[in-house]
Amino acid sequence: MTSTLHHALGWRKQAAIDLFHRVKWRIKLFFASGKNVTTDKISIIVVGRNDNYGGDFSLRLRTTMDWNLRHLPGAELIYVEWNPLADRPSDCEWIAARYQHARCFKVPADIHLQIAALPTKMPVMEYFAKNLGIRNATREYIALVNADVFLAPDSIQRMKYLDPSTIYGTHYNSIRWDNQPLSDLHITNPRIITFKFPVKNDIRAVSGNFILTHKKNWIAATGYDERLNDVRAGVDSNGVMQLLSFGLKQQVLGNHFHLDHPESIVNQSNDTHGSQSIVKYHSNIPYKNNPDWGLISYPVYQTGNNIWELQKI
Repeated sequence: MTSTLHHALGWRKQAAIDLFHRVKWRIKLFFASGKNVTTDKISIIVVGRNDNYGGDFSLRLRTTMDWNLRHLPGAELIYVEWNPLADRPSDCEWIAARYQHARCFKVPADIHLQIAALPTKMPVMEYFAKNLGIRNATREYIALVNADVFLAPDSIQRMKYLDPSTIYGTHYNSIRWDNQPLSDLHITNPRIITFKFPVKNDIRAVSGNFILTHKKNWIAATGYDERLNDVRAGVDSNGVMQLLSFGLKQQVLGNHFHLDHPESIVNQSNDTHGSQSIVKYHSNIPYKNNPDWGLISYPVYQTGNNIWELQKI
């Protein structure tokens, strides 16, 4: 068998397996229960830093949020800017001005130094920032969405029918982006897809890009484990395991799309979303954070219209 034929057959086999898993979740979704939820009952939490991560970070952030908020009208946006650089413009100013239901929180460098075990190696404490967003969300459901991720129409449609006892995830699709505003062509053009990862048995492998559940579930779980201050990979799946320990179900809504960039984890290694992480075996489940998890003990003062900054204790 020639090498070309071998690769062609391997590709077809993998494509068939991927299709099987997508169809399996679609059938399960068809029979899933859920009540009507208007999109103004959803808080979208996004974390970032003004360090141009991945190149054109602010542009990618604006592009995905324009799409997501346009298709989820009335949703609350909570943007957490962690450890911002003092010599670069903050993204909070244009976010607060651009989106009607946005609230921005800045976590300055001195608080980052208090929390991070490896402050230089990990300039963004992503899951502490998400906990901050969870504690400050005012809506019924919380969607944690990465800054370079936008939701496909199938996921958006299903977000109108949610079950409070379910954790929702999405199939992963990465695309080669042309730096243009998003349109249906960015979803339907197979030539720009650089990587696809369908959810197989559970949503842990894709939970770093998108996860949605009722706020009461995150409050019961006390957010992500705040003992994990020296690791990033795997904290997302660890949080899913914590939620599942409370007896919640899991379901795939549909698809999400990721704007590919050189620093994406799938371009850095063959390890997809932290399967080799330090918390791989979830030996710390269940955990219980301190009552002040989510940085709620830090004083907050308003620095602008819908912009707040935390102060060091």
